[in-house]
Amino acid sequence: MLTAVAATLRFPEGFLWGSATSSHQVEGNNRNNDWWAWEKRSGAIRDGEISGAAAGWWEGRAEEDLSTAAELGQNAHRLSLEWSRLEPEPGIWDEAAFDRYARMFAHAKSQNLTLMVTLNHFTLPRWAAGSRGWLDEDLPRRLGAFATRCVERLGDYVDLWATINEPNILAFFAYGQTRWPPGCGRFSAFRRALIGLLQAHVEAYRAIHRAKPGSKVGLVLNVPCFEPARPVWWDRGLSVAHDWTIAGSILNALRTGKLPAPFSLRRRRVTGLDATYEWIGINYYGRYAVQFDPRAATTAFSRYVQQPTTATPWSDWGQPYAPGLTHQLMRLRDLDVPVYVTENGLFDNDDRARPAFIHEHVQAVHAAIERGVDVRGYFHWSLVDNFEWAEGWSTRFGLLELERQTGARRLRSSAGTYASICRANAVPAGAYSRSDP
Repeated sequence: MLTAVAATLRFPEGFLWGSATSSHQVEGNNRNNDWWAWEKRSGAIRDGEISGAAAGWWEGRAEEDLSTAAELGQNAHRLSLEWSRLEPEPGIWDEAAFDRYARMFAHAKSQNLTLMVTLNHFTLPRWAAGSRGWLDEDLPRRLGAFATRCVERLGDYVDLWATINEPNILAFFAYGQTRWPPGCGRFSAFRRALIGLLQAHVEAYRAIHRAKPGSKVGLVLNVPCFEPARPVWWDRGLSVAHDWTIAGSILNALRTGKLPAPFSLRRRRVTGLDATYEWIGINYYGRYAVQFDPRAATTAFSRYVQQPTTATPWSDWGQPYAPGLTHQLMRLRDLDVPVYVTENGLFDNDDRARPAFIHEHVQAVHAAIERGVDVRGYFHWSLVDNFEWAEGWSTRFGLLELERQTGARRLRSSAGTYASICRANAVPAGAYSRSDP
């Protein structure tokens, strides 16, 4: 049931309202990274398509889309750099590629957009991926060198740096499972990759600050909400285990500098981790109801049974559940740094549920602020339809609908919903909200 918001919910002055994109998903023709090669494997992409020209950003459509974002009242944008473009061979830099990013960033600044730039959003150059990827113990150092070069060339445009997007999800899908490259499918690889990614974050953080002291650097985590499907101890225990494995252990490590079990029986110290962030970003999509299943040995004897859910046969983004976003933001309060919602969106090809989803989740952010969480911004995923990794083009998240054959854009209804919030820096009284979970 939908109910009206009783009073206008105003946000703090200077609050960032933006949307998010990532390089491989929108630029097009990133031929030199591990995902371009992975897409060619039979069965790797659910709809059988490849990223191809993507949303055409590299060839000039970025400026158009960023201008549209500003026209819609957004004052910020989150995007990423493509490592394989900028360093196509170890230690070899493509200055023309840096110049293209500089033009893109300069245009964003001309539109008065605050820029949050992610150094690494899932992809690796082929030379860095090889057969080991983030299992290579030298890769954290190389990310640090990449960070140094990026700050030297582009740092004057960037307001907020994110080192790595969702190290927890990348390590899980690419190393613990076989869905993303390199497809290791072992818990031991999951553990080692996660440790490597956190070490890479530390190296990148230090490199950014050496190159430009005073930079604001953060880490972006995916923090879904896990709850027991039934009020029985085995479901409760499994939901806690899922949360700890995906998110809780990393949040603990950010506080203590030590990565706990199940990733290290001796509480492995990741040197400097607890002092390497001026802000934290969270990506949140939904709630998972965890149920014990003795037949599901490959998924820790559990499965997700929430209904309704936003899912395909391959991917499950969970049940849209705005109170879960408030809860997850509350968990970050004791880190004592500003927090950004760096991704929040809905797979909704018809755009029927997305307007209400936006209202509900923005209200959830406001609720967290009222409870003392220092939330500084909200970035909707995504600005424009893009290549959604192993799902391909079949799952649409954009405020802008993309017609792939022609590249034409069309504003969805949800773009207008979000624009009204961005322009007012508030959720207006009378806006609708869902009163049931």
